[in-house]
Amino acid sequence: MSSPFAQLAEARIKEAIDAGEFDNLSGKGQPLDMDGYFSAPSSLRSGFGLLKSASVVPPEVTAMLEVAGLRHHLESATGERAELLRKQLQMKEVELTMALERVKRALKADVIA
Repeated sequence: MSSPFAQLAEARIKEAIDAGEFDNLSGKGQPLDMDGYFSAPSSLRSGFGLLKSASVVPPEVTAMLEVAGLRHHLESATGERAELLRKQLQMKEVELTMALERVKRALKADVIA
């Protein structure tokens, strides 16, 4: 026997189907590509899924892009501007290293579990 919540959810889904709310979804009738989902550590999947649904880039990727941008700007900078960019780059690289270390720990925890 299903719970009242499950019954309510099923009723709402049926109403939405009957109203045609699922008729024009992108990718309708196509298989789901779950490779990206299952390649992420299980402890991070829900968070990555939320970010993807919201069209938000993971913080590690954002940090990588910022590091690349700082390195690019540093190539042509001189004087005080170059020193400021070097300090910003160093801070951003530390932030990125720490973020990637958290991901590594999550991956290791998945392998052990």
